[in-house]
Amino acid sequence: MILNIIIRCLVPVIMVFGILFSEKSLAQNIINNAHSHNDYLNKRPLYSALENNFKSIEVDVFLLKSDLYVGHNWLQLRKNKTIENLYLGPLWKLFNKNKGFIYQNKAPLFLLVDIKTTAEPTYDILKIILKKYTPMLTRVVSDSLVQGSVTIILSGNKPGLEGFKYNIDRFVFLDGRFSNINKNISNLLIPIISIDWSDHFQWNGIGTMPKKELILLNDIINKIHLEKKQLRFWASPDNKNGWSVLENAGVDLINTDKINEFSSYKIQN
Repeated sequence: MILNIIIRCLVPVIMVFGILFSEKSLAQNIINNAHSHNDYLNKRPLYSALENNFKSIEVDVFLLKSDLYVGHNWLQLRKNKTIENLYLGPLWKLFNKNKGFIYQNKAPLFLLVDIKTTAEPTYDILKIILKKYTPMLTRVVSDSLVQGSVTIILSGNKPGLEGFKYNIDRFVFLDGRFSNINKNISNLLIPIISIDWSDHFQWNGIGTMPKKELILLNDIINKIHLEKKQLRFWASPDNKNGWSVLENAGVDLINTDKINEFSSYKIQN
């Protein structure tokens, strides 16, 4: 009886210790292929992804009255939900708290900004906003890379390439498309290629991926990696089987709307 009481008392202590140990371990191991798609739809935007050690976070923005609001569509926009309030401001606080880094182990973070409104005026406002956070940001200065703790990648309605080719000082990089491959475009401009999964594949992550599709997947990855760019698919299979296939094939950033599940999958594998 005494032994049972001791065991009942020790179990919660052991569980708490295990949780603390796991959290400490996660904080030291960034998931380099984890991309939080439509991150703002989570109950705790930004923080859930950071607590699960995600390498990359995606946010959709709309230009409205000289500010950039976060949401999936116009109906979701709210006065206090700006890119500064939800993302840049909190990241800036972490940057200062951690003495110049977001993660305590100094791992850099990608923030993919998906522009939903007209490209040029939206980018003009974004440039003004980003200047406030210069020390935190990866940037190009005199056509050379200055690595920061947060790398801003423009996606969606991006300004044209021509305007960037001669912009030797900037705070942003571009999310490319498969059509940008074999065009001799510098990784200082386009470091990532994002592709719509459904443009090339029908497999939905259930069962075994058809051999022809797996060969095509490997071919796409090889072409992108030859240019030393990273690859992300959007609308790709968002389940354990799909993640496993993408990871084993060498996809650099795995798109997911399931932050906690993906983190658990990585811990188990």
